[in-house]
Amino acid sequence: MITLDHLLIEESVLTSTFACDLQRCKGACCTLPGGAGAPLADAEVDLVQSAIPHAWPYLSAESRAYIEKHGAVEGHPGSYATTCIDDRACVFVTYDGDVATCGIEKAWHAGALEFRKPLSCHLFPIRVANFGGPYLHYEKFDECKPGREHGADLSLPLVVALKDAITRAYGSDIYDRMLALANEGRAEGSA
Repeated sequence: MITLDHLLIEESVLTSTFACDLQRCKGACCTLPGGAGAPLADAEVDLVQSAIPHAWPYLSAESRAYIEKHGAVEGHPGSYATTCIDDRACVFVTYDGDVATCGIEKAWHAGALEFRKPLSCHLFPIRVANFGGPYLHYEKFDECKPGREHGADLSLPLVVALKDAITRAYGSDIYDRMLALANEGRAEGSA
Protein backbone atom coordinates (compact mmCIF):
# COMPACT_ATOMS: atom_id res chain seq x y z
CA MET A 1 0.00 0.00 0.00
CA ILE A 2 1.09 3.50 -0.78
CA THR A 3 -0.21 6.62 0.93
CA LEU A 4 -0.50 9.75 -1.16
CA ASP A 5 -1.99 12.62 0.84
CA HIS A 6 -5.47 11.40 1.78
CA LEU A 7 -5.40 8.39 -0.60
CA LEU A 8 -4.44 4.83 0.15
CA ILE A 9 -3.40 3.21 -3.13
CA GLU A 10 -2.90 -0.47 -3.82
CA GLU A 11 0.47 -0.95 -5.55
CA SER A 12 -1.12 -2.75 -8.51
CA VAL A 13 -2.82 0.55 -9.47
CA LEU A 14 0.67 1.93 -10.07
CA THR A 15 2.36 -1.16 -11.48
CA SER A 16 -0.27 -2.57 -13.87
CA THR A 17 -0.69 -1.92 -17.56
CA PHE A 18 -4.12 -1.52 -19.13
CA ALA A 19 -5.82 -0.17 -22.26
CA CYS A 20 -9.49 -0.72 -22.98
CA ASP A 21 -10.07 -2.90 -26.03
CA LEU A 22 -13.75 -2.34 -26.73
CA GLN A 23 -13.74 -4.40 -29.90
CA ARG A 24 -12.79 -7.46 -27.86
CA CYS A 25 -14.55 -6.88 -24.52
CA LYS A 26 -17.67 -5.33 -26.11
CA GLY A 27 -18.07 -2.85 -23.24
CA ALA A 28 -18.51 -5.62 -20.70
CA CYS A 29 -17.99 -3.19 -17.79
CA CYS A 30 -21.41 -1.69 -18.56
CA THR A 31 -23.14 -5.07 -18.52
CA LEU A 32 -21.48 -6.96 -15.65
CA PRO A 33 -23.91 -9.26 -13.84
CA GLY A 34 -24.65 -8.58 -10.22
CA GLY A 35 -27.80 -6.55 -9.83
CA ALA A 36 -26.49 -3.08 -9.08
CA GLY A 37 -25.21 -0.73 -11.73
CA ALA A 38 -22.57 1.94 -11.44
CA PRO A 39 -21.87 2.96 -7.85
CA LEU A 40 -22.76 6.62 -7.36
CA ALA A 41 -21.50 9.17 -4.88
CA ASP A 42 -24.39 10.92 -3.15
CA ALA A 43 -23.52 14.12 -5.03
CA GLU A 44 -23.86 12.29 -8.37
CA VAL A 45 -27.49 11.26 -7.89
CA ASP A 46 -28.87 14.65 -8.97
CA LEU A 47 -26.37 14.77 -11.85
CA VAL A 48 -27.55 11.38 -13.12
CA GLN A 49 -31.20 12.40 -12.77
CA SER A 50 -30.50 15.64 -14.65
CA ALA A 51 -28.71 13.69 -17.39
CA ILE A 52 -31.71 11.50 -18.21
CA PRO A 53 -33.37 13.85 -20.74
CA HIS A 54 -30.03 14.35 -22.53
CA ALA A 55 -29.22 10.62 -22.62
CA TRP A 56 -32.80 9.69 -23.60
CA PRO A 57 -32.31 9.94 -27.39
CA TYR A 58 -29.47 7.42 -27.19
CA LEU A 59 -31.30 4.84 -25.10
CA SER A 60 -33.21 1.81 -26.32
CA ALA A 61 -36.97 1.55 -25.93
CA GLU A 62 -36.31 -1.10 -23.26
CA SER A 63 -34.08 1.24 -21.24
CA ARG A 64 -36.57 4.09 -21.53
CA ALA A 65 -39.43 1.90 -20.36
CA TYR A 66 -37.34 0.58 -17.49
CA ILE A 67 -36.40 4.08 -16.35
CA GLU A 68 -40.04 5.21 -16.56
CA LYS A 69 -41.16 2.24 -14.44
CA HIS A 70 -38.24 1.78 -11.99
CA GLY A 71 -36.18 4.96 -12.17
CA ALA A 72 -32.52 5.33 -13.04
CA VAL A 73 -31.09 5.30 -9.49
CA GLU A 74 -31.56 2.94 -6.58
CA GLY A 75 -30.23 2.78 -3.05
CA HIS A 76 -29.88 5.16 -0.15
CA PRO A 77 -27.42 7.81 1.03
CA GLY A 78 -23.94 6.35 1.03
CA SER A 79 -24.98 3.45 -1.23
CA TYR A 80 -26.53 4.64 -4.49
CA ALA A 81 -26.16 2.98 -7.90
CA THR A 82 -27.69 3.17 -11.33
CA THR A 83 -30.43 0.62 -11.91
CA CYS A 84 -29.88 -2.41 -14.11
CA ILE A 85 -32.05 -4.35 -16.51
CA ASP A 86 -32.27 -8.06 -15.63
CA ASP A 87 -29.56 -7.60 -12.98
CA ARG A 88 -27.04 -6.96 -15.72
CA ALA A 89 -26.96 -4.00 -18.13
CA CYS A 90 -26.98 -0.49 -16.69
CA VAL A 91 -30.12 1.38 -17.79
CA PHE A 92 -27.90 3.90 -19.60
CA VAL A 93 -26.32 1.27 -21.87
CA THR A 94 -26.66 1.91 -25.55
CA TYR A 95 -25.07 -0.14 -28.29
CA ASP A 96 -22.75 0.82 -31.11
CA GLY A 97 -23.10 -2.37 -33.11
CA ASP A 98 -22.37 -5.04 -30.53
CA VAL A 99 -20.36 -2.78 -28.19
CA ALA A 100 -22.07 -1.46 -25.03
CA THR A 101 -21.49 2.24 -24.46
CA CYS A 102 -23.00 4.88 -22.18
CA GLY A 103 -25.92 7.10 -23.16
CA ILE A 104 -24.84 9.72 -20.64
CA GLU A 105 -21.36 9.82 -22.11
CA LYS A 106 -22.78 10.05 -25.64
CA ALA A 107 -24.74 13.14 -24.55
CA TRP A 108 -21.53 14.54 -23.01
CA HIS A 109 -19.62 13.95 -26.26
CA ALA A 110 -22.44 15.73 -28.12
CA GLY A 111 -21.95 18.77 -25.86
CA ALA A 112 -25.33 18.41 -24.14
CA LEU A 113 -23.90 17.77 -20.65
CA GLU A 114 -20.99 18.86 -18.48
CA PHE A 115 -21.33 15.61 -16.48
CA ARG A 116 -19.44 12.94 -18.41
CA LYS A 117 -20.60 9.82 -16.55
CA PRO A 118 -20.45 8.45 -13.00
CA LEU A 119 -16.94 8.63 -11.61
CA SER A 120 -16.98 4.90 -10.80
CA CYS A 121 -17.42 4.22 -14.54
CA HIS A 122 -14.77 6.70 -15.55
CA LEU A 123 -12.22 5.21 -13.12
CA PHE A 124 -13.00 1.58 -13.99
CA PRO A 125 -11.20 -0.84 -13.49
CA ILE A 126 -9.90 1.15 -10.54
CA ARG A 127 -12.38 0.83 -7.71
CA VAL A 128 -12.64 3.16 -4.74
CA ALA A 129 -13.45 1.84 -1.29
CA ASN A 130 -13.49 3.81 1.93
CA PHE A 131 -11.48 2.84 4.98
CA GLY A 132 -11.51 6.18 6.76
CA GLY A 133 -10.53 7.74 3.43
CA PRO A 134 -10.41 6.72 -0.21
CA TYR A 135 -8.70 3.41 -0.96
CA LEU A 136 -7.94 2.86 -4.65
CA HIS A 137 -7.56 -0.71 -5.80
CA TYR A 138 -7.34 -2.39 -9.19
CA GLU A 139 -10.06 -4.96 -9.68
CA LYS A 140 -9.14 -7.56 -12.29
CA PHE A 141 -12.42 -8.71 -13.83
CA ASP A 142 -12.23 -11.65 -16.24
CA GLU A 143 -14.20 -9.55 -18.73
CA CYS A 144 -11.32 -7.05 -18.81
CA LYS A 145 -8.67 -9.55 -19.88
CA PRO A 146 -8.54 -7.93 -23.37
CA GLY A 147 -7.72 -4.60 -21.70
CA ARG A 148 -4.91 -6.17 -19.69
CA GLU A 149 -3.49 -7.84 -22.80
CA HIS A 150 -3.81 -4.66 -24.89
CA GLY A 151 -2.20 -2.59 -22.13
CA ALA A 152 0.70 -5.04 -21.91
CA ASP A 153 1.13 -4.96 -25.70
CA LEU A 154 1.28 -1.15 -25.59
CA SER A 155 3.22 -1.01 -22.30
CA LEU A 156 0.61 1.52 -21.22
CA PRO A 157 0.46 2.04 -17.44
CA LEU A 158 -3.03 1.87 -15.95
CA VAL A 159 -2.61 5.35 -14.48
CA VAL A 160 -1.86 6.76 -17.96
CA ALA A 161 -4.88 5.00 -19.46
CA LEU A 162 -7.05 6.58 -16.74
CA LYS A 163 -5.41 10.03 -16.69
CA ASP A 164 -8.64 11.94 -17.36
CA ALA A 165 -10.58 10.01 -14.72
CA ILE A 166 -7.88 10.26 -12.05
CA THR A 167 -7.45 13.97 -12.74
CA ARG A 168 -11.23 14.49 -12.59
CA ALA A 169 -11.42 12.65 -9.27
CA TYR A 170 -8.32 13.88 -7.46
CA GLY A 171 -6.78 16.74 -9.43
CA SER A 172 -3.75 17.12 -11.66
CA ASP A 173 -1.26 17.28 -8.78
CA ILE A 174 -2.33 13.87 -7.46
CA TYR A 175 -2.33 12.46 -10.99
CA ASP A 176 1.19 13.76 -11.63
CA ARG A 177 2.41 12.27 -8.37
CA MET A 178 0.73 8.92 -9.12
CA LEU A 179 2.35 8.92 -12.57
CA ALA A 180 5.75 9.67 -11.04
CA LEU A 181 5.32 6.74 -8.64
CA ALA A 182 4.24 4.48 -11.52
CA ASN A 183 7.22 5.55 -13.64
CA GLU A 184 9.55 5.09 -10.67
CA GLY A 185 8.23 1.56 -10.18
CA ARG A 186 8.61 0.77 -13.89
CA ALA A 187 12.20 2.06 -13.85
CA GLU A 188 13.02 -0.09 -10.82
CA GLY A 189 11.36 -3.09 -12.47
CA SER A 190 13.46 -2.74 -15.61
CA ALA A 191 16.74 -2.20 -13.73
